Amino acid sequence: MREGALIVVEGIDGAGKTLNARWIVRYLRRRGREVIYTKEPTDGAIGRLLRDWTPRRVADPRVDALLFSADRLHHLRRVIEPEIAKGKVIVSDRYMYSTIAYQGAMLKDRGWVEELNRFARIPDLSIYLDVDPELGLRRKMGVRRYSEEDVEILRRVRKVYLELVNEEELESIDANRDLDQVREDISKLIDRLIS
Repeated sequence: MREGALIVVEGIDGAGKTLNARWIVRYLRRRGREVIYTKEPTDGAIGRLLRDWTPRRVADPRVDALLFSADRLHHLRRVIEPEIAKGKVIVSDRYMYSTIAYQGAMLKDRGWVEELNRFARIPDLSIYLDVDPELGLRRKMGVRRYSEEDVEILRRVRKVYLELVNEEELESIDANRDLDQVREDISKLIDRLIS
């Protein structure tokens, strides 16, 4: 792989997306690649609006889907595509599949969310870290309690992610396992891409 590429890391809350996306950056740099880490929502104006909007618990999945999609397209045009054109690898902590899974599950309308993202670049590698929703919440929340509603929402989101895996949009890795085992599987996918 001489040209740039887009690698995305997906999964429900507590799957280890950020931890592993940052590890992929270090892994690729050790192999001599120029790499940029990014995340969604971004630090741009629309991403900041999303972060301000969501914590108030008045979020509407339709508005969220629109804002996430707008943030993504703006970031693609402003950052991702220009840097890929320079030969850099972009590693994104979440991407369009998060919007499809989360807002698609909430709205029970994947098709509309996918249509919002039809102009988004298809990643060169999309990694889905699959974790049991209860384990993911324990990892994320630690000793704090979580509700059955939280678990049920993540089950619905996971179901959409698994549909995307079955449709070969995402490469699935069992993230219920030890971190070293997860990273061994990730490195195989990365090596296959860059060889």
